[in-house]
Amino acid sequence: MEFKATYVSWNEIEEWTKGIMKMVIEDNYNPDIIIGIARGGLVPSRMVADYLFKKDLLSIKTEHWGLTATMDGKAVLKEKLNYDITGKKVLIVDDITDTGESMKLSYNYIKSLNPATVKTTSMLYVNGSNYTPDYYGKGLSKEQWAWFIFPWNVYEDTYNLSKKFMEDPIDVEKLEEKLVENYNLNVEDVNLSEVLENIASLKMLKKRENKFSIL
Repeated sequence: MEFKATYVSWNEIEEWTKGIMKMVIEDNYNPDIIIGIARGGLVPSRMVADYLFKKDLLSIKTEHWGLTATMDGKAVLKEKLNYDITGKKVLIVDDITDTGESMKLSYNYIKSLNPATVKTTSMLYVNGSNYTPDYYGKGLSKEQWAWFIFPWNVYEDTYNLSKKFMEDPIDVEKLEEKLVENYNLNVEDVNLSEVLENIASLKMLKKRENKFSIL
């Protein structure tokens, strides 16, 4: 097995983001502004903003991971804020803190903009990360780490994990076996056939006689 991957359900997303909400409330932290780290933190930040009844929702963008489960190198800030947060209480939100590099970079950048306070949160936190968020929905040991495929990146990650088996045409059943064998990926949690059909409609895969291959 190359590494473990797992699809995440919306029920899990709600459980983890509501866990964040409860921790924030218990800490008596009342942020003025929610900032999501794009891309992974965009949906969780919107959910947290809803739970906390916050209308000021902004985003910044960092890049660290490239193709699925492949790091590009050092985390870099790609998009900054065009908004004055001086004297404001800020909550930064991401989907997962695993290496901690993106969160650390984001925290230091936001801190440099003279807010009153900055706190951080992520749905998932992997123990041993280089950065520990103030709040998180679920803590994981290093042994529990997997490449989490969230509902907002199912197509991208499924494509990246699958295409290495598509040098020659392959049917869905055989591809499912490959995904289980190489990533222990439970393909019952997603309609793989539909995903591949839609990716093929974007001209990113070729379909012929119920088999798929890369172009």
